[in-house]
Amino acid sequence: MAYPQIKEIRYTKRAVAKKIKLGGVKVVSEALIKPGSTNLIPKLHVKRGDMVILVTGSKEVGRGQTGKVINVFPKTGKVVVEGVNVITRATRGRSVSGQAGLIKKEGPIFASRVMLYCTSCKKPTRIKHKTVDKDKKVRVCKHCSESFDG
Repeated sequence: MAYPQIKEIRYTKRAVAKKIKLGGVKVVSEALIKPGSTNLIPKLHVKRGDMVILVTGSKEVGRGQTGKVINVFPKTGKVVVEGVNVITRATRGRSVSGQAGLIKKEGPIFASRVMLYCTSCKKPTRIKHKTVDKDKKVRVCKHCSESFDG
């Protein structure tokens, strides 16, 4: 089976699946990638294990809550945060050990909705990069210069 060739890249405002449509059109989200860039995988500002605070969204999703990043999906630009955007799903018990009933789990949210949370100055913050030992780059809090990377 031959894969379709990319003839055109279209940009949209919403999140899009990473699929090439018929006619060779690839649809990419503007929120994740700058138009005209050659790298179609976005770079996220958070990593797994970071403390983040949700800065936008509804109260139901959990605006203002802090939590630890459980999972990161760079291709879709989403993250899963502990205790934020909790989804309740009804499931049947399929096997002997399978759990039936209402199961609560965290759903993914856009990474642009969260900011890194500095535990030392207790504020949401942007990061700046600092070089240590000539070749190692670490992420640092803009307010108090506390390092996020070990």
